[in-house]
Amino acid sequence: MLRRSQSVKAVVLLSLAMIAALIIGSAILLVDLHTRELAHAKSEMASLSRILSEQTTRAFDGISLSIRAGQERLSDQVGLGLALNSQPVRLLLRARTSGLPQVKSIFVVDRSGMVVNSSRSEFASPFSVGHRDFFRHFIKATNDEIFISRPERAQIDGEWTFYLAARLVDASGNFRGVLVAAINIEYFESLYESIRLDFVSRIQLLNRDGILMAGQRQDKSLLGQALVQPGLLEQIKDQPTAELVITSFDAQGGRWYVAYQMVNGYPLMVSPAVNENDALIPWRRVALPMVGGVLLVMAFILLATGLLILGLLRKEHLETALKESDAKLRSMVQSVRDAILTVDSSGNVILFNVAAEKMFGLRANDVLGRQIEDVLSKSQPRALALGFMRYLNEGRQSSSGLALLGLISLAQGEREFPVELSLSSTTFRGEILVTAVFRDLSERQRAEHELIETNRQLQALSAAQQNVREEERLRISRELHDELGQSLTGIRMEVSWLGSRLLAEQPELEKKVGAIKKLIDGSIASVRRISSELRPLVLDDLGFSAAANWYVKQFSERTGASVNLRLPEQDPENGSTIATALFRILQESLTNIARHANAGSVDIQLSLSENHWLLSVSDDGTGFDDKAAKHEGIGLIGMRERVQILGGAFNLTTAPGVGTRLEVRLPAKLS
Repeated sequence: MLRRSQSVKAVVLLSLAMIAALIIGSAILLVDLHTRELAHAKSEMASLSRILSEQTTRAFDGISLSIRAGQERLSDQVGLGLALNSQPVRLLLRARTSGLPQVKSIFVVDRSGMVVNSSRSEFASPFSVGHRDFFRHFIKATNDEIFISRPERAQIDGEWTFYLAARLVDASGNFRGVLVAAINIEYFESLYESIRLDFVSRIQLLNRDGILMAGQRQDKSLLGQALVQPGLLEQIKDQPTAELVITSFDAQGGRWYVAYQMVNGYPLMVSPAVNENDALIPWRRVALPMVGGVLLVMAFILLATGLLILGLLRKEHLETALKESDAKLRSMVQSVRDAILTVDSSGNVILFNVAAEKMFGLRANDVLGRQIEDVLSKSQPRALALGFMRYLNEGRQSSSGLALLGLISLAQGEREFPVELSLSSTTFRGEILVTAVFRDLSERQRAEHELIETNRQLQALSAAQQNVREEERLRISRELHDELGQSLTGIRMEVSWLGSRLLAEQPELEKKVGAIKKLIDGSIASVRRISSELRPLVLDDLGFSAAANWYVKQFSERTGASVNLRLPEQDPENGSTIATALFRILQESLTNIARHANAGSVDIQLSLSENHWLLSVSDDGTGFDDKAAKHEGIGLIGMRERVQILGGAFNLTTAPGVGTRLEVRLPAKLS
């Protein structure tokens, strides 16, 4: 009994230790995620404040430019002669308002404080705004700055509004009135409410004194109120070019993260904020599933993920290099220019492009309108000029639209170079025009050599990428199979040993042990499947024939299709590039058949003939449109590229409803 009691204690202690380890590990991870999520929320608030500051600057720049333009128009010689309440001024105000959804109206206040004109169509009679800040400010101030008022109720519609105003002066520089833009606060409310992001709970627009200018609709009761403490205002003003993120608490004790960013050029600042509960929504979404995780399984998953990430990073590095090389190729092709010269029926030059200037060493201004014979006599030796004129006369005599091609020589200084000449004639308003296109063949030959070399480099880079990918797949496959598979097998043996020592009256623990063994068996099967999909080890250990038989058997069991596999007695060299390419093409072909062909039978044949491997895969499936596949099928593009790199031939025969046949020809040995 004592011995039995000790076993119970050991099992209980082991169970408690595992539970404690799981709880402690999960708690540490969740706390770390909690801290990171809050830091991420603060960072997002800072980034959003910069974006909103730029948007607000653009919005106010549009208003400011409109006000400045109106101010300048009313201050020039014509504007000073117009009465502020005249119809031309009203039309000017309406024109300034057009295209500014953030502006409700633009109106003019005379020196007595009366609104005498407005862009509103319903404006009827003047009314006084002499008590408003935007008017009283310019009674005292004499500068030419734009004034932005606090939010207040508009006299016309009673809605919350704030104003941008500029001073108007007469010809003597005396105060003439104020040009005012009424800002549509709902424009900013709609803008802020349209930002549907998990990491933002509130967005506000404040002036330099911390007074709320605009926010979301639920903030209307706070418009015109100071929301920022004086001490914080000084801190914000001390760093006008950088965002400031602070932590604050609301009346209910909730924690907020608030960012402040000054609006460039205006006495305003934007303030996005997020409640801690909203900021932690992504964290809660992750935390709940993580509670049921097992620390050991998570470690294995993270290890596998890390290995895959390393492989993907290496692949992205190669793809980046390939894109850079492709960009160089495009730049080289785009830099090619042909010289173009057009002559009318009288022999006068009417078109002479930049490339022609370079080729003939003449400026277009000196050539246009002159006889082609005179142009050639100044730039070309007589014999070369006569050769071109013979082609030009043939072009004049040919029917309209007929193109003539020929090879001539031109000279540039002491250098004579071959040129491909293309002549075409057309009739324009009853006059025959002949266009000559000159292509410097020496330049094209040089470009062709560069293009061939670039293509060779691209093929070498693509081949290296294929080799690196296969080596990385092999390494990951072996590590998964050897290390991870052996570790899981060892864990299963330990669990089996532990289960064999449980007491008979502990059925619940036996069930738990059985469940753990099933999970481990599933993990072992997953490791084997992933390892085989990355690169079957049988391909390197036993050769292509064994790998092909193994994969075809799996394909047949998975799809139910009958497969006729015919292989030669001789096998491609184990682990060679040719063996890998043949297996990958076979693998991709069967994958396409399983996904798209709906085939009942598949015929596969590999043969060796005249130092070349011939692989054919045909099915009786639905077939497809070969033209569409060339542009859209990534698998077909990959197979064609793999065959091209190895100097082989690729042929695909298919049509809807008649099945598909793929034929590949690869050299038995690479040179």
